[in-house]
Amino acid sequence: MLNRLHVLLLFMTGAFVVGGARPEDELMADWLSQDGGLPKGKTEAEYRKDCLARRAKRLKGVAAFARRWVYCRHYVMGGSHYAYTEALSDAQSERTYLRIGSSLCLAEFQPNGIWSETVLLASKEGCFRDVDVSPDGKRILYSFKASDRGDDFHLYEMELATRKVRQLTFGKGVADYEGCYLPDGRILFNSTRCMQIVDCWWTEVSNLYRCEADGSKITRITYDQVHDNYPTLTWDARILYTRWEYNDRSQMYPQPLLSMNVDGTNPRAYYGGNSWFPTTLIHARAVPNSPLFFGICTGHHSLQPGELMRFDPREGREEAQGAWQLEPLRRATARKVDADGQQGRVAAYPYPIDENNIVLSYLPQGWKRDHGKHPQYRDHRAPFALYWTDVNGARELLVAQKGKIPCGRPVPVRVRDLPNRSSVMPDESLKTGVVAIRDVYVGDAMKGVPRGTVKSMRVVSIDYRPVGIGHNGNAGPGGGGLSCTPPALGNGTWGVKRVLGEVPVAEDGSVAVEVPCRTPIYFMLLDEKGRMVQSMRSWTTLQPGETASCVGCHEPLNQAPDFRSGNVEVGRALVSLKKPPRGFSFPKDVQPILNRRCVTCHNPQKNANIPDFTDAPVSDARSKRRWSQAYVSLTCARQFLANTSDQHWGANPNDPKGYVNWIHSASKPTPIPPLVNGSRVSRLFTEKLDKGHAKGITDKEKRTLACWIDLGVPFCGDYEEGADWSEAECALWKSCVEKRRRTASAEYGRENTP
Repeated sequence: MLNRLHVLLLFMTGAFVVGGARPEDELMADWLSQDGGLPKGKTEAEYRKDCLARRAKRLKGVAAFARRWVYCRHYVMGGSHYAYTEALSDAQSERTYLRIGSSLCLAEFQPNGIWSETVLLASKEGCFRDVDVSPDGKRILYSFKASDRGDDFHLYEMELATRKVRQLTFGKGVADYEGCYLPDGRILFNSTRCMQIVDCWWTEVSNLYRCEADGSKITRITYDQVHDNYPTLTWDARILYTRWEYNDRSQMYPQPLLSMNVDGTNPRAYYGGNSWFPTTLIHARAVPNSPLFFGICTGHHSLQPGELMRFDPREGREEAQGAWQLEPLRRATARKVDADGQQGRVAAYPYPIDENNIVLSYLPQGWKRDHGKHPQYRDHRAPFALYWTDVNGARELLVAQKGKIPCGRPVPVRVRDLPNRSSVMPDESLKTGVVAIRDVYVGDAMKGVPRGTVKSMRVVSIDYRPVGIGHNGNAGPGGGGLSCTPPALGNGTWGVKRVLGEVPVAEDGSVAVEVPCRTPIYFMLLDEKGRMVQSMRSWTTLQPGETASCVGCHEPLNQAPDFRSGNVEVGRALVSLKKPPRGFSFPKDVQPILNRRCVTCHNPQKNANIPDFTDAPVSDARSKRRWSQAYVSLTCARQFLANTSDQHWGANPNDPKGYVNWIHSASKPTPIPPLVNGSRVSRLFTEKLDKGHAKGITDKEKRTLACWIDLGVPFCGDYEEGADWSEAECALWKSCVEKRRRTASAEYGRENTP
């Protein structure tokens, strides 16, 4: 049953009429804007005739590609950040929802060149968004939220011929949006059902899920740190999507484009995974039968629209290697800007017709200006309209905006001939997968490392927080940020880390390991002493029964493997790792070593002039944690006394007086050279422990201390450890943990539906 605000409107408008203006007048205004005014020697009638002829010629290819397009009218998506669009009815904190009216629409090409608009569905209080069309061209998929606090975004489907609508997903308190049809009839979509909070704020996280054609059997596909966004299906049936990621690096810049198979296997960096530019690459769509794709280069702290660019990944996949700016078509220039892509013309949701022609949501005049100077790039009501454009800047208005609501996400109603690929894994009962690396020495991340240095590989999983309680901050080359429910001081790790184990690396550099499936994991290469040579500052996830393989560490994806590299020995006895019950904990894993080897001397009663390594609690009002004195001393934390109610601690790993050197949470997004961070170069080892300090300390204890440093100096083995929370905050935590348990059910929200 549909919500009463989800009203079906079955009327034709004939030709769109905007704010009382005639369609021809809207077109004339846009032509004059594009051409810089009426050409000399031309009457208005002559100019109009010429423009109509030019328009017919320009739009001939659009009409041949698809004569009907569906789209939604809604406010411009985004909040303080490009990804914050869920607007949950029970949001923990930030939410953006503008009740400016919304509609699901169909535009049709008419013989006179004017496009008619049919309003299929409309709501004054609700919001329609994220339209997609089934490969057979018969059904429309979209998301709808009927009201601000009374409903949440869920998936709906309309039969285009009959206008019959059915709701596919349900559940108050979860948002399902950005749906995408898969070749076998299933649906991929974005959802908050993972019940996570952004590491650097208090906003809900969305990951990718899959369901059956009727909305049942919802299965989580990605297990990512923060937001995934805008999955689209390529012509050869792969998924492109944006992933915001910042494991052991700054949260500001890495919002790259990834690809994966339709069954969720083989998630790979596709463009911008290790670069400053693009700041955010979103709304990517592949060109039909081409390796090229178009995407929007936008900012971190901005709405989703930005600069339209064309990409050729054959030319490179980092910075501006494969990027082309338009108007005119030219090589792009890389830049390092937070609110990127907000100058000049602004675009969103490009749908390529071919390598040179696009239909998109467009704002040719750009954002409004603050006193004529600064672009107001958070204007949710900006008059985005639907346009055709080419790579050199020619454009034609298709569906106007003036007097109406902004247009978004145009998708053609046409049949797509896609490969018949299934989105179901062979055996859902399998609980593990295999990672095989051919040669860890191959790739930019290991340049200069002598062969034989790496002896083992540590496998680490990441735990994600369900709610934000307390915070601290960080700063570094990648920018500054906030960490909520922090598991570490200042520039320490963003998340709780679980060490699954270590596996030997063969002399030829090959390594293979069996790991739990559907678990975010990353890898750390270690020397003979168990100290970090290099670390992966991202993660991957395996589906049940999947074997994932790569050549080396951040090897160029466009480079063929060297046949002389390792072979991942056939018949190798796989080491099988399991997820431990808790994460690495300073109080449980490191403090006992300090108690045995250090506190005899390192305590204020014995010597007040050396660091205190006791486990005395240290309160932190801002983080809402009780750290230990030993943890504060080893991380060289500084106390800030803004006022008595806000005494907090911050860490600086680059403090020259410090003895611990870790890859900190505000590091740059580009690859960090090997052997320059971590326990191998920490003075705790080079100047103390390796020179006989801490008499009696064992090799195992040294390895534990090294592991702590190389994990990013975590304090908490889970997010509750060391918590200094009020009763209300404890209750909030428990309720969010319980909600996470409930929303993990494949049928959550469908229990009482018809």
